[in-house]
Amino acid sequence: MADIQKYLDTMRDIYAVSEELGLKSFIWGGFAVDILYGKPTREHSDLDCFTENLVENIGELKSKYASLGYTVRYSEDFWMLRILKDGVETTFNTVRNVDGIAHWHHAGPHGTVFFPYEWLDERPVSFCGVPAYTCGVQLAYVLKTNPRLLRAEWKTRDKDQADAEILEQIIASNGIGKEDIKRKVWGYTPYWYAKGYPEYYYPILI
Repeated sequence: MADIQKYLDTMRDIYAVSEELGLKSFIWGGFAVDILYGKPTREHSDLDCFTENLVENIGELKSKYASLGYTVRYSEDFWMLRILKDGVETTFNTVRNVDGIAHWHHAGPHGTVFFPYEWLDERPVSFCGVPAYTCGVQLAYVLKTNPRLLRAEWKTRDKDQADAEILEQIIASNGIGKEDIKRKVWGYTPYWYAKGYPEYYYPILI
């Protein structure tokens, strides 16, 4: 596992690319919890992000990260960009703003999560002195408590439970209603239906 400074260096590069290309990249997953909480809470093994209109700008994104010394790979089938440097691997999906609804293609054309675009950070927040955009506390909480939005084969881990508890504290301190959050998110992942999970034939509600 890379040390925290290497992650911070990668976050700094991600922010710089976001600013230069005018394409925000939002951090989700475990590191989003740390950023929202304001300090590191546990060890991490990678970084997870999604980038505005990644597919339409993949050439520029690949070129920019390569110029910064990253090993770059892109999956056409899943619209997924991966970069690697100094032991830190970061995965990017694409997100689009359609009339105020975020379409996060977490599995490319094979899976999408829908939520209010306004949940995403409009302005960067500082984490250990590094600016970063996050997916916002509402989406972070949903993903930690409803992993079936993303994967059929997923069991909540101890670290997911710990992350969810931190996010619940943040939500409560901001007066946000958890039930109101749930009514605004849904997902559709035909990938899992094709893999033999009939419950994924219809949109997943939480």
